[in-house]
Amino acid sequence: MTFSSYFRFPHVHGDLVTFVAEDDVWIAPLDGGRAWRVSSLQLPARNPRFTPDGKRLVWTVVQGTAPEVVSAEVDGGGYRQLTYFGHSTTKVKGFTATGSAVVTSAFRQAESRHTYAYSVPLEGGWAQELPYGPVESVAYGPEVGDERPVVLASVLSREPAWWKRYRGGTAGKLWIDRDGNGEFERLVPDLDGNLTDPLWVDGRIAFLSDHEGYGNLYSVLPDGTGLRRHTDHQDFYVRHASTDGKRVIFESAGELWVLHDLGSEAVKLDITLGSASQTRRPALLDAVKHLGAAAPDATASASAVESHGTIHWLRHKDGPSRIIEATPGVRARLPRPLGDGRIAYIADHDGVEGLHIKDIAAPVPYGAGPVEAPAGSGAAASETPGSGNPDGGTPDGQDAIRLPQPVPAAGAAMLAGGHIHVPADDEQQADVAPQAETAPAEAPAIAAEDHLTVPTPSRASSLEASPDGRWVALGTSFGDVYVVDTRTGDLTRVASIGEGSISELAWSADSRWLAWSEPVTSFGSRSRLRLATVDRLDAAPVEVTDGRFRDASPAFTPDGKFLAFLSNRSFDPVYDGHSFDLSFPSPIKPYMVALAAETPSPFGPSVDPAGGEEQDEASGAGAADTAAVAAPAVTVDAEGLAHRVITVPVPQGNYSSLAAVDGGLLWLDSVLSGVTGDGKASQEDKDARPSLVRYDIARRRQTTLSDSVDSYRLSGDRSKAVLVSDKQVTVIPSDAKADEESGKLVKVDLSRIRVVMDPLSVWGQAFDEAWRLQRDFFWTEDMAGQDWDSIHARYRPLVERLGSHDDLVDLLWELHGELGTSHAYVRPAAVTERGSRGQGRLGADLAHTPRGWEITRILAGESSDPLATSPLTRPGVGAKAGDILLAIDGVPLSAGVTPAMQLVGAAGRAVELTLLNGPGHGAGEGTQRRVAVVPVKDEERLRYQEWVAGNRRTVREASNGTFGYLHIPDMMANGWAQLHRDLDTETALDGLIVDVRRNRGGHTSQLVAELIGRKVTGWSMPRGEKPRTYPHHAPRGPVIILADEFAGSDGDIITQVSKLRGIGPVIGTRTWGGVVGIDNRFALADGTGVTQPRYANWFSGGVGWSVENYGVDPDIEVAYPPHAYAAGRDPQLEYGIGALKEMIQELPTDRPPARSGYRRLKPEPLPARQEN
Repeated sequence: MTFSSYFRFPHVHGDLVTFVAEDDVWIAPLDGGRAWRVSSLQLPARNPRFTPDGKRLVWTVVQGTAPEVVSAEVDGGGYRQLTYFGHSTTKVKGFTATGSAVVTSAFRQAESRHTYAYSVPLEGGWAQELPYGPVESVAYGPEVGDERPVVLASVLSREPAWWKRYRGGTAGKLWIDRDGNGEFERLVPDLDGNLTDPLWVDGRIAFLSDHEGYGNLYSVLPDGTGLRRHTDHQDFYVRHASTDGKRVIFESAGELWVLHDLGSEAVKLDITLGSASQTRRPALLDAVKHLGAAAPDATASASAVESHGTIHWLRHKDGPSRIIEATPGVRARLPRPLGDGRIAYIADHDGVEGLHIKDIAAPVPYGAGPVEAPAGSGAAASETPGSGNPDGGTPDGQDAIRLPQPVPAAGAAMLAGGHIHVPADDEQQADVAPQAETAPAEAPAIAAEDHLTVPTPSRASSLEASPDGRWVALGTSFGDVYVVDTRTGDLTRVASIGEGSISELAWSADSRWLAWSEPVTSFGSRSRLRLATVDRLDAAPVEVTDGRFRDASPAFTPDGKFLAFLSNRSFDPVYDGHSFDLSFPSPIKPYMVALAAETPSPFGPSVDPAGGEEQDEASGAGAADTAAVAAPAVTVDAEGLAHRVITVPVPQGNYSSLAAVDGGLLWLDSVLSGVTGDGKASQEDKDARPSLVRYDIARRRQTTLSDSVDSYRLSGDRSKAVLVSDKQVTVIPSDAKADEESGKLVKVDLSRIRVVMDPLSVWGQAFDEAWRLQRDFFWTEDMAGQDWDSIHARYRPLVERLGSHDDLVDLLWELHGELGTSHAYVRPAAVTERGSRGQGRLGADLAHTPRGWEITRILAGESSDPLATSPLTRPGVGAKAGDILLAIDGVPLSAGVTPAMQLVGAAGRAVELTLLNGPGHGAGEGTQRRVAVVPVKDEERLRYQEWVAGNRRTVREASNGTFGYLHIPDMMANGWAQLHRDLDTETALDGLIVDVRRNRGGHTSQLVAELIGRKVTGWSMPRGEKPRTYPHHAPRGPVIILADEFAGSDGDIITQVSKLRGIGPVIGTRTWGGVVGIDNRFALADGTGVTQPRYANWFSGGVGWSVENYGVDPDIEVAYPPHAYAAGRDPQLEYGIGALKEMIQELPTDRPPARSGYRRLKPEPLPARQEN
């Protein structure tokens, strides 16, 4: 049994060291030994610091919904909360000369990446903003006369260990004010690295840097000379350095090291934790919280339910739960009942994904010892019991079917007990009629569990079992389709396109035909449908559609006559409501293709119904004879198949997940709604989920079976649908709407699922899967030169030392950081205290004055942005700048009882404010009023709109109202909306500043570039209205682009494209440098998102690959130093205005022509006729 020893965020004082482990704060002797726990909140703690007198500790920990600064005495007593910022960026960074804590946070900023420094009194009270602008950390030097020098570290996009060897625009920079006069200059500006954690140590400035390729500790003199390296770490970065002014302590690979002075060598501390770990204790799984898929059996009496990588067999109405797969350290997914008492699923035993086929009622192994991999299998020995058997047999003693090994590079391979077949590219498929069953009549002698390794790299993306359980189809993320014969273990690759994910598979009712959708373009914008038959798996697939459109969600009708599918081949556009544009927001319709040439359309016309009598309206195409023993045989006439596509007569819409049932079709119908959610009736409204719709083919009528569905699957007999929605599994009939009172709707009790999860095993599996995902999906197979196997070997042992899930997240960030590439993210679920609400905010700035808490500014907001409204501007409140806030909910405020303290948990709830009218109320000054307001949780959008309005006001005033200003916050839906708020007004002026500073990226840069790059080529000249440019919204004059280091991803791209296309000169600083994009496709078993840099961008004009990990250089560099922020100046915007004034002298604004020079309509008088 290993013990937790992953230590982070150290600080030293006297003979003690404090650090974080197992999410709590600890203290230990500096010379090593047993540590004792100071906090026991079981919530991620950060950056503990001894106060200058050594009597107290200050750190951040989640309080409510966000980290806050707290303090306690060294022995753990006297706990108190110091801040009420309610923002995820809050961190403790040190202390001022007067002993107040230095805290960084973006809680009052228009940009959440811009963390400002604040002075927070240790006795509590209002935080004072320090005059430095955005900073990562602040380090005060020794006093020089009456002044104190200070070094600032610039804001980072992420800490250096999480993006190793990063050299883009936000790479850490150090700024120094050497004499404390408020003027800053760069310290060591020529050092090409990512610099952070500045420390004053014995008259020198120490810091962390990776300019030599590895993260280590360095120092220089205050004038920037005398560079020295103090550590030589190469395997893991030096991180989180801190000092007491003489000694430097830091962490590396979760171990603590100390330099007793800058002339000594670092010594590793030998510390053990002195209490039992709660965070590593095995605990019951919360199956509802981690609910994944649910797959019903043939009759919908039970389902295989997946939760947190475990699979359970659960009867719908009652009875116990049976564990199908819950091996410690293994993730199982895609469960599919086979209909014969077995279940198929994907699991990653021994770190390799494989297809498992298991008897649901298999006997429990008795007396099994430690399990090892079969001899000669090449697999490492399993570290967990129950995953195999030393002699290669199954746990119950039966002989296992010997299944194939991975496909070798050469292609097909003969295997003992089975084979893998890869068809030749030129093999063709003839029209195939049903053939007789060739399998043995007797049931197979199945083992309790069989395992088939999935060929790599080919992560399984979809899995479907044939109705008779004989066949299992497997689609991969790299465009492969395999069919497995569950009786023989044979695996055949029936299709391979080499790229794109196969996510939709469907079997015919007679279990002989397989259909799938495969992409033919990147991002799946177009896809085609194909068929294969088990009668000739070695033949080329039959092409159903040709890939002109996105054809998806195939489903055979129960009678075997049609293949139904969804396609975005409806082209009925709508006009945009804000700009001149057309789009196809609802392009999808359901279609059916007649598989046999002689099958008539179910929607007519028909010569004569079967039997010569009127067809019963309850039956129709798709209806099967439920009394028949065998499903109808399917006949496919390949010739002319694409011409037999029939449109289902329903309106176009946003449909997905089509399935076929007796006499009808089912699909999910999503309401057309905005992407940002700003168009909802109320911001508290939940996003609308799709509804499940049944279409009756005979009656041509739609019925909504359920109004809210995340996903669904049909039972094997197609009579029931099992829905997953809002962490609930529900069973409903597939032929009519049912309610709970009818007894036909069953809500499955998931609390019956009971399995104990071992954290270390869970973390180990998560680490291995995250590593595999990068191996398989990183944009280039050579991992950009990294030896990914050796990196796994270096990092994997650290998992055994982890003390919490937060430690795992940190380790995954470090692992991803080894790629040295953008967009390699780790996104855990937000950690909050159970039942807590957000910190309330009033949309205003307040300051404590002798009169009380004065409202110094009320943010104006933006009426078109529902998240940019101040509670104090709502009707009936009547608050004005200069008013005094006396009380909240009747509690009087004071210097020690702040408004923020009284607004804890008040976000979204009505509170009472007691206001004292200020001078702005005229004769009403001095009147006390009580008003009700609803505080907001987040002011960022409100402050952002205030910032944009201020910039636009500056541009207008400096240009006498002739220049326009547009800011684009991101290249996603929110940025597209912000661009269009003022596009018409701003492009109509004489010149235009397009500000992409702080742009967070996305995917709309090509749309934005087309808009801002338009050139006036003509004019529309209506009578009685103002002229309009052609094309519409073309800027009428020159364009300036403002960019900075926070413009990244698609913000990098719009900057680079603006330069390549000559849209306008770029002014500012070098951009972020991250253009290897992601698709957010994968999450770990617990829901933690992990991204794989997959979509690398290359640019013409000699730029090539150079933007990644560098950025885009501006045409004119204009820095934004800390003292400019302190003075309230924007040097980049100021320079841009001046440059635009100069450009207008050389590139005059396009103006509408005079109404002259056009062809006259009145003809000249007729000439006189010539006389003969």
